[in-house]
This record gives sequence, structure tokens and C-alpha cells, in this order.
Amino acid sequence: MSFRTAHASTVLVVALWAALVVPLITWAAALGSPLAVAFAAANALTWVAGGRALALWLRASAPQRVAPVGHGAQPHRIALLVCVCDDLDTSAVVHSAQQDIPVDVVLLDDSRDPDRAARVDALAAARGWVVLRRAERSGFKAGNLNAGIAALRGRYDAYLICDSDVVLEASVARVCSAALADPAVAVAQASPAASPGSSPFARYFGPLLATHLGVTRRGRGAHGVTAFLGRGALVRAAAIADVGGFPEAVAEDLAMTVQLRRRGWRIVDADVAFAEDYPIDYAAFRVQLRKTAEGAVEFLRHPERMRGLRLREAIDLSLETALVPVTALAGAVILLTGAALVGLDTPPPVWGIFVSAVAAAMPLLPEALRRARTQRIAAGAVFGLAAGLLYASTTFVVLAAVIRTGLGRRATFWVTPKTPSRRGVSTVLRDELVLVPLLVMGAVAASGSALSAAGPVMPAVVAAVFASGMMSGRVRARIEAPLAPRRRRGRGDARRRSTDAAATIGPPRTLTR
Repeated sequence: MSFRTAHASTVLVVALWAALVVPLITWAAALGSPLAVAFAAANALTWVAGGRALALWLRASAPQRVAPVGHGAQPHRIALLVCVCDDLDTSAVVHSAQQDIPVDVVLLDDSRDPDRAARVDALAAARGWVVLRRAERSGFKAGNLNAGIAALRGRYDAYLICDSDVVLEASVARVCSAALADPAVAVAQASPAASPGSSPFARYFGPLLATHLGVTRRGRGAHGVTAFLGRGALVRAAAIADVGGFPEAVAEDLAMTVQLRRRGWRIVDADVAFAEDYPIDYAAFRVQLRKTAEGAVEFLRHPERMRGLRLREAIDLSLETALVPVTALAGAVILLTGAALVGLDTPPPVWGIFVSAVAAAMPLLPEALRRARTQRIAAGAVFGLAAGLLYASTTFVVLAAVIRTGLGRRATFWVTPKTPSRRGVSTVLRDELVLVPLLVMGAVAASGSALSAAGPVMPAVVAAVFASGMMSGRVRARIEAPLAPRRRRGRGDARRRSTDAAATIGPPRTLTR
């Protein structure tokens, strides 16, 4: 697919969106009801999100702009910076450290638990690595990175950014170094995928990560937009210094992308991959979405940060950032207004609800089709339904995060739990227990009918089913993930041969900043 064809796919999707929106707006105008207008507007926003997912899917088959080998000097002093915060995964870090070119490993430890900090020290001592800790924990992950880079200033040409659960291929540093031989390139970004899951939840839903991000990144790359993901990337030290360090925000990857592009630095995709953990259960999945929503709203509260970007990049980054919070808000409005309209005996058009359901499911379809091709059609259909219900059930936790952060509350850097939740369903569904009664009362007040209460309640019921089933282990109905790609065996395959971090070889080299 050429760039012209990729552009044509966007025009096609926009034309389809307009063809659907016009009759819905006509219906709302004829009804003359503010509820109908709000319903139509919320559906139109949902269709924008679905249309963008469709356009990216169509573009994903376009030739990719993989970073070419540059002709300048490659960085030869590289530090692997591993961010740790009470979540050390020893085997993952050991595996990532085994690059096929020399790298120095530096553990940036923000752990608060003394026992877990001791594990970090033991691992560093056993491997001859450096541990850096800061006296004041502020600025989230970005603050940790900035403090570490300040302590290492002048020693390295580039930093390979890594979280403690990330598993880098052995060639990541070498391939990304070749891309940084171009002096205009600030970041060479590897492609993410989910590690083989340690729980039925992660094994079943984890493959969605690689498929979805693969489609999204290829689609955006075909349109000339590449983003820094915050991990699995080699970042030029001079570029970090040029923009004044990592912006200390929850969504530091997005903020850093904008800062680098505003200064004229390039971000490129590298033809190499890394794996990372998928949320271990439903409760962890909700925590991850909450962090995503809060970080997105915090960034969108400051649109001035987009100044200086090319219009195409600004639109793309805005849409990508707004996807989670806007669709949650639109979904809540559709529930509230749709239920109220039913209570007023003026039900919304069924075809509009059907289109919204398809649009909401559009990001899930590539993985559903992949399973249908590689397994059975039924497997793809079941996955599409299960994943759709999974995301629908998180409407209220995302909505709560959007409301809190939108009203001025500072976003929180939520660390995704690495162990199964032991909390009860009522604790997990705290946001639903607050928001659902408010929405029900709003729908009843708008329509004057108790019938309207059914609409807002349904996603909460779905959430309760997922929470109770996934946390109790009863929902296993033949959930089997497709076979994971066979990982290359090599020296120290750390996922299979764990390292005894307690075997200490001398004291750890620990610096306190």
C-alpha cells in the first residue's frame, strides 16, 4: 500500500463516518430533544474512535518506515537503565542485560519495601551492576530516570530504557544503535509484545497487546508518525539534555514524544522486539486502565504542549491520547441518554446502537480475526465477545478517573500489581458503586420513568461478573490462549533458568543521589 493509498483509506473512513452521522443528526433534530442531541453527539465521538482504528488497520499493510542504518558514529557507551519500584523481576532483568554488544546495567531503584530493596542489592552484587537510589521520590518514573541520568551525566552516549518486567531481545541495543547513527534520531523504539502469561487471564488476553499495538504502530508509521513508548527504546543522551530531561508527568512517554518533536528530533521504529508482562488478573487490568486514563487527561489539560508540532502529528497524538477518556465519557452519555429516551417512549434508532457497538469493538477485531485464522472461527468469535465485555466492564473505573483528573486532581502513577488480587468484589467495584446510582438517578430524573434505570446498570453488572469470575477462578470456560511464539533459546534464557540473586559476589555498588 502506497502513502497515497493510505491517505485514501482515511478519506474513505471519513466519508463513511459522515454518511452515518448525517441521518443520526437528522433524527435528533427532528425529535427536538436535548437528550437526542446528546445521544447523537456521543455516538458520533464513538464512531470517530472506531473509524480511526479502522483507518489504522487499513494502513497497517503499507510499507513500513523501518529505521535505516545511519552513516554517522554509533553510540558506543550505552547504559541499560532498569526502573524498579517494588516490582523487581529478576529473570526479566537478567535476560534483558544479555545484549550482544556491551552495555552497563544500572538499576534505578525506587522500592519502598526494605526487603525488596535488599533483593535489588543482592542481584546487583551478584552481577556486578550498579544500583542508584534517590533521596526524594518525586516526578514518578520520569523523576527516577532524570535523577539517574543526572548521576551518570557524561559517562554514556545513550540509554536503553527498560522496566523491570520487560524482556529485551539480545539484539535490541545493537539494532537501535545502528538507527542512532543518524545524528537527527533521538529515539530508536523497539516493538512490544506480551510475555507468556503467568495466569489464565494474561495468557488469554495477552496476545491482544502485540496485535493491537502492531496494527496501531504500523498504521501510524505509514502516516509518518512514530511515538516513544517509555520502555524498550534507546534514547540519545544529547537529546535528553536538549529537552531538559524527561517531563515529570504520569504519561512521560507521550510528553517526551512531544518535547523531542518540538525540538526537531526524530523518533524511529527499529526492527527488533521486546516483551512485557500483561496484567495478571482483572483487578490489575483495571489499575492499568486507570493509570492510562489519568495520564491522558492530565496531558490533555495542557493543549499548549502541542504547539510547534506539525498539524498531522498534533492531530494524531491528540486522538491517540484522547481515545480512552473520550470513549469512556461518550459511552456513559450513550447509556444515560439512551436509557432516558427509552423511558420517554422515544427509543433511539437500533442501527445507531449497532454501529456504536461495532465501532467500540474495532480495535479488537484484528486479534479476533487472527485467532479465527490460526485456531477456529469459534475461537475468534468467543475472543471478540470476551474482550468486548472486558473493556465494556471497565467503563466506570475509567470514567471515575477521567472525572477526578478532569476536575483538577493530580494524576497518580499507579503501579500495575504483579500478584493476584485478594480484594473482594465490592472493593474492586468501588467506582461502580458510586457512579452507577448517580447515573440511574440522572436517567430517571431525565425521563421520569423507572424503566430508564436499566441502561446504566448493565455495564456494572458486566463488571461484577468479570470481577467475581476472574478473581475467584470460576470463569475458565475453556479459555485457552493460542500457542505463544517459541522464544529463542540462548545463553541464560532467564525465563527458564532463574538466577539465584542471593549468591552475592562482593558488595553491591550502590550510589545514593
